[in-house]
Amino acid sequence: MSSETLQTLGIILLLNAVAWGGYVALQEEPDIVYRYREIAAESANVTVTLDFGDAGANATTFVNATTVNFAGIVVTNDTSAYAATIAAARANGFAVGVTWYSFGPYVHTLDGVAGDSGRYWELNHNGAYSMVGAGDLQLQDGDVVMWKYVVADW
Repeated sequence: MSSETLQTLGIILLLNAVAWGGYVALQEEPDIVYRYREIAAESANVTVTLDFGDAGANATTFVNATTVNFAGIVVTNDTSAYAATIAAARANGFAVGVTWYSFGPYVHTLDGVAGDSGRYWELNHNGAYSMVGAGDLQLQDGDVVMWKYVVADW
């Protein structure tokens, strides 16, 4: 055999070995499930808190309040923080301003206090900043959703 034929044959064998190795590696890969949402509970009994900070004077229902708590908010079927916020608003007579985007709801106004001029409503879950939006944050019994009016530091 000529040297050119041997080189071609070597290249074909090398490509075959690489392809086979990739196939075998993929077959042995464990099943990995990526979830952007926690598994939703059928219902959740939660607390929703509004922390107006120094903006309570601008509130329409809870004028001059600093913090307002709504315990015993029960959400069924949709146990998201957004659903709990809407349920708290309906039960307690305050308005929620929301804009819908492809990623879900963006809550920009609570009880007449709108996010503007470098301030916004920050979503906290059980005392910590939420890493997901209100529509994706699935709640369990006893959870606390806090909306905190804060200065943006970005």
